[in-house]
Order: sequence, then structure tokens, then C-alpha cells
Amino acid sequence: MRNLCLMCAAAMLAACGALPKQEPIVSAYNGDSVNIIQPPLAAFSDEELLAKANSICQRGSKKSAERVSRRTLPNYQGTEYLFLCLGSE
Repeated sequence: MRNLCLMCAAAMLAACGALPKQEPIVSAYNGDSVNIIQPPLAAFSDEELLAKANSICQRGSKKSAERVSRRTLPNYQGTEYLFLCLGSE
């Protein structure tokens, strides 16, 4: 019985490694700010999230992004980050 439990646990861990990596989701952009959702099973670094926000902000007239807030979404939907798009001064 113990061996069966260990085999099941090993199979479950192996299955977790087979999940495709989800990319951050841009949920809103208005030229002055961008919201990015990190999916619940993804683990992106602050640098990776900032790079994504910078790439979105640079599509408009702004040059860089600055993270101003973070909130956990309900029902295990992930974490939403708010970045301000700042112009060069």
C-alpha cells in the first residue's frame, strides 16, 4: 500500500512538470497604464513582468513602466499587477 501511494505521488509530480508554461496576460491597457495577470501556476520574476509591461508601454508614446500595485484575484485566477506607463522627461 505504501509503495502504491509513493508511485501515485511520483506520477502526480511528473504530471505537473508536463504542464505548458503560461505567459503573463495583458488584461488592460489605456496608454497610461497596463494591467498584467500572472496565472496561478506561473512564477515570473519581477524583471520578466516589468519587461512585458515595458514592451506594452513602448507601443504608445510612453517609454517605460513602473509597477505601482499588486492584488490577488479571487477564485485562484492569479495575481494582477498594475504598471504606470511613464514618458521620458
